Amino acid sequence: MEYRIATKEDVIDIYELVQKTIKEIYPKYYLPEIVDMFSNYHNMENVTKDVELGNTYVLLEDTIIVGTGTIQENHITRVYVLPKYQGRGYGTSIMKRLEAELTGRYKIAEIDASLPACQLYYKLGYRTIQHGSWECENGVIQIYEIMTKELNMNLNQLRLRPYKTCDAKAIVSWIHTEEDLYKWSSDRFGAFPISEDDINTKYIDNNGDCQNPEDFYPMTAVDENGVVGHLILRYVDMEKKVLRFGFVIVDDAIRGKGYGKEMLKLAMKYAYDILKVEKITLGVFENNALAYHCYKAVGFEETSEIMLDVYGNKWKCIEMESKKKKSIAMS
Repeated sequence: MEYRIATKEDVIDIYELVQKTIKEIYPKYYLPEIVDMFSNYHNMENVTKDVELGNTYVLLEDTIIVGTGTIQENHITRVYVLPKYQGRGYGTSIMKRLEAELTGRYKIAEIDASLPACQLYYKLGYRTIQHGSWECENGVIQIYEIMTKELNMNLNQLRLRPYKTCDAKAIVSWIHTEEDLYKWSSDRFGAFPISEDDINTKYIDNNGDCQNPEDFYPMTAVDENGVVGHLILRYVDMEKKVLRFGFVIVDDAIRGKGYGKEMLKLAMKYAYDILKVEKITLGVFENNALAYHCYKAVGFEETSEIMLDVYGNKWKCIEMESKKKKSIAMS
C-alpha cells in the first residue's frame, strides 16, 4: 500500500472514486434526493479545489487509488473507499493518517458522519455532539451526525496483552513491501506478501519455532481504538535469564508518535518485573533508522554487528541489548 498527498493528476480518479462509492452504497441508506445531494456536493470543482490546496490524500493498492480523505483545518471530510476494497481496514488506515496530520495542530477532530460511516467513526473514538440538517430537493431533509474526537493521544492508555489470532489482520496490513517484511522479520516468513494464516501458523501451530512452550510470548499493544503494535518475546538460554525481542512493529499510520517507545517500555517492564530476566537482546537493520533510534531511546545499546545477504545486497544488522535496572520508567 502507498499513502501520499494527492496531486492534480489524481483529481479525475478521486472524483470517480467518490461518485462510484456514493452511487453504489448510499442508495441502501438514503432517499434518491439525499444521494443526489452527496453526489452534487462532491463535484469535480470541489475535489479539484481541495487537491490544489494540498489537503487531500490518497491510498493506493498497486497503482490503483482505492481510498481518499481530506482535511479542512480540523475537519475531516470526503473519506471514501471504493466498494470492492471496503472491509479491509483501508478506511481505518486513512482516518488514522488524517488524525496524525491534525495531532499537534488541533485538540479536536470533527467530522460530519454519513450513515454508512457512523459505525466506523464510533469505533475510532468519535462521539456525536449534535445533529445537522441539509435541505435537499423535493423538501427532503437529510439529518446527519456531527462527531468529534479528542486528539491529544494519551499513551497512558496503551497496554500490552497476549497475542490473539485476530491480531494478524492488523499486522499484515502494516507490511506493504518485500523490504518492509524483511526489516520486520528477516527471513523468518519467506516470500512476500505474508497472510494472517502465515503468522498464526508460526505462532500457534509452531510456537514461534521454539521447542519449549514456555519459551515463546507473542504480545500485542492496544489502545482505545484497537490494535496499534506487536512484538514477540522468546527465551534464548536454558536458565531463562536472557530474553530476545523480535518482530517489533507499530501501525504505520501512527509511527513517530511515541507508540513504539511506550510499547517497548511495557514489554521491558514485563520482562524484568514479571519474567525476572537479566538481559534483553534484539537485532535491527542499519537501514531501519526509525526503529534503531526507538531502541536507543528506551535504553538499548549496540553490542556487535553482522552483514547479511538481502536481495543480492549486503545489509548490516546491529545487535543491541538492555540489562536489568532497578526499574523501567514509564512516561
